Amino acid sequence: MSKKAKRKIILIDGIRYYADRPDTCRKCFFWKNRKVGCILGKQNCYYLAEAVMTAQEKKCEGCCYAKGQPCVSAVCYQELDVWLRATRINRAQREGAANG
Repeated sequence: MSKKAKRKIILIDGIRYYADRPDTCRKCFFWKNRKVGCILGKQNCYYLAEAVMTAQEKKCEGCCYAKGQPCVSAVCYQELDVWLRATRINRAQREGAANG
């Protein structure tokens, strides 16, 4: 019974890659040419140790409704409510300044 050795991970620009990643994408097997670039794309890089997540996906990470795609959760509604209230306050201040 042999154990699988864990691959070493390096951090480049806040993204985790496996250590056997080439120095540049041009040296990678999946690099086509300068015009086409990588056939996998940055989101599907072969050497990614973990998936790259957007800010919205990070918010929905623990949400039970976020299966497959980000949802509109309570956190999202709270942020939207804060934004709407700030917009209303700014609008009221502008109208008050214009009237007064």
